[in-house]
Amino acid sequence: MNRIDNFTGFTTAAFEPLKDAFLQNFQEDDELGASVVVYKDGKLAADLHGGWADEQKVTPWTEKSIACTMSAVKGPTAICLHLLIDQGKLALDQPVADLWPEFAQHGKGAITIRNVLTHQAGLPSLPNAPLGCGYNWDVIVKAIEDHELVMEPAKSPAYHAHTFGYLAGEIIRRQTGLMPGDFFSESIAKPFDIDYELRWRDHFEGRTSPLVPSFMPPPDQIHAFGPVFEAMIKSEDWRPKISNMLFPYFDISSDAWRRFENPAAFGHGSAKGLARLYAILAEGGALDGQRLMSETTVVRMQEECWNDTELTTNGQWRYGLGFMHNTSGLLPCGEGGFGHPGNGGAMGFANPRLGISYAYVMNRRHAAQEGMASCGPRAERLALKTLEIAGELNPC
Repeated sequence: MNRIDNFTGFTTAAFEPLKDAFLQNFQEDDELGASVVVYKDGKLAADLHGGWADEQKVTPWTEKSIACTMSAVKGPTAICLHLLIDQGKLALDQPVADLWPEFAQHGKGAITIRNVLTHQAGLPSLPNAPLGCGYNWDVIVKAIEDHELVMEPAKSPAYHAHTFGYLAGEIIRRQTGLMPGDFFSESIAKPFDIDYELRWRDHFEGRTSPLVPSFMPPPDQIHAFGPVFEAMIKSEDWRPKISNMLFPYFDISSDAWRRFENPAAFGHGSAKGLARLYAILAEGGALDGQRLMSETTVVRMQEECWNDTELTTNGQWRYGLGFMHNTSGLLPCGEGGFGHPGNGGAMGFANPRLGISYAYVMNRRHAAQEGMASCGPRAERLALKTLEIAGELNPC
């Protein structure tokens, strides 16, 4: 095997071919720094790291390196809601307004927690919300309360790219009194030694690798990012406005992004942390003799709710209760698998049928023109190789 800068890690004998796929990413697809981790039957089976934590190639990428995983955080956020349902503190078909009365304004009173999890809450964007309101929790919550529905709830699926985090997060906050990141940390991350958080934490200082590229320019400079994004901002359609709440400042590696909380896109952590989290689910809700939730709840997580054209991308997606299911080009996780990809390539998933959990975290995002409609070639290569090794004959 040829050399990767700063390569460290190990695999079991069965997962040795994953090293070759990992190397191929660096040799053929311009990987900068990355980790891929697999658990098999609750035990670490592959733990590979290599490359650089910065574009200047000064700081090595190590097993301690972390990065923003973008929408891969939606899986951990969904796990929080499922944990509260498992504890009897929430119900899938409970109206959101039961916990959050102000949410019922403008015809939103019948929207349920199920609708939020399946991205059928009718609020995939907030076209009329003030620019930049997404960096202030109270302001974005008020904007959601005051906003009219963009589409009819419980009907056609439309990915709630950012609004999912605020909706799910406020449900968690209303029920527990904790911000979603604090609930995840106290109830899941700390008890199970999960090196992952729904938001950046001070203890991540010195370990965080900036994403490359990390910057999305403000609307008046959007032409610098290319004609596709310029057309998006100028459109009258609701679709391009899914990120309006985060403009005019959209730098994924900025202090503002890292320190604020949106558990739809702002999660940070290591591949080992994300894979260990999904290992709990792959093992039926328990790991290392400690139980997080019932097996019944984990089985419910595997239910597919729709296999349809997703309206923000016009792509064919398979989706369940807060998790993407086996979807070619987006989340190759095998039949029975569920998890979530993030814009740029990061992803995590569990496949209880195969007894595996998987996570990939990197700093060089795949080509911008692929947007959120593809996980990119590097992420896909590693996931498919993992599934092949695990015995999945028809991965997608």
